[in-house]
Amino acid sequence: MTNQLAYGFWGQEALLSKRLTEVGTSVVWNMINMSVEEQNRQIAEMLKSFVERTTKHKERFRLPTSGTLQPLDEYGNPLPVKPGGYFDVAFPLRGGGTAFGVNRVTGKTMTVAEVNNLTIERLGEDANWMRRHMLAAVLHNAAWTFDDPEFGNLTIQPLANGDTVRYNLVGGSTATDNHYLAQANAISNTDNPFGTIYDELMEHPSNSGPVVVYVASSLTDSIEGLSDFVDVGDPDIRYGVNTDQIASPFSKGFGDEVLGKINKCWIVEWRALPDGYMIAHAQGAGPVLKMREYGVQSLQGLFTESNSPDGNLQETRFIRYAGFGVANRIGALVYQVGSATYSVPSGYSNPLSV
Repeated sequence: MTNQLAYGFWGQEALLSKRLTEVGTSVVWNMINMSVEEQNRQIAEMLKSFVERTTKHKERFRLPTSGTLQPLDEYGNPLPVKPGGYFDVAFPLRGGGTAFGVNRVTGKTMTVAEVNNLTIERLGEDANWMRRHMLAAVLHNAAWTFDDPEFGNLTIQPLANGDTVRYNLVGGSTATDNHYLAQANAISNTDNPFGTIYDELMEHPSNSGPVVVYVASSLTDSIEGLSDFVDVGDPDIRYGVNTDQIASPFSKGFGDEVLGKINKCWIVEWRALPDGYMIAHAQGAGPVLKMREYGVQSLQGLFTESNSPDGNLQETRFIRYAGFGVANRIGALVYQVGSATYSVPSGYSNPLSV
């Protein structure tokens, strides 16, 4: 019997040892679908600060105007102001799926516990697929072409990567920019990147804090060893003179653990990041990526299908259509430690093979 339960199997422990034929396929099917619905809810909650959902294949991202007031004319009227700059972005749309199946024998011998285990495995595969595609959208530092079957070739942009696009700066000027940074030396008091990270994000008037830096586990020891690092302590407890009070924990988004703060940057460990890499996000700028989905609601999110190709094999399929692309090219940056120049980590070059 399993020690871990998918959401839809909670409270159904008495049924775990029973066979599907005893419980009924419709009951188990409802358990699976409840688990899928919870998977979609949790993923949406984790991604909401960094990813916005869309059904558009491309859009024009408009930069805010960063000017000042102008003199009035002789009648007391200002002249109309030309809108700020912009850049064009687009979003891919990929399909992925997984399944488990039974035949006429295993369909009669399989237990609810076995279905629970198979459901957990399939939900884990979906989470891994989403994580890899989201990370590739940020870590890949060059534009690439997505061949859309309906709209033709779409140019998918990375974060600001030193191309010809000019971005607004505090003070009113504009300049090209590169948000893929690197340093060869390990993080130390003499090679502390977090002041640079904060300044690079805050030089744009459209960005505001808090600045959250998601860091690979390989970097946590050196970061926590910095003399200016402030450990967050227990995020659930506010320490007082007489009593300790429960405090609202810092929202860590898709990260694993809030470690502390340094140089105005919150540090959050994210174990899924490749060794040596960090992703910094100016959360006040809003989501950086957009996740494209079909406009038909029944094709959005993770969903299930039941299929029997031959009357013997019965498949339970888990299907998702989604694609990630950068929308706000200056709302985040990537920082690599251990290389003098930035390079895309192995396995995250777009387009991903699967």
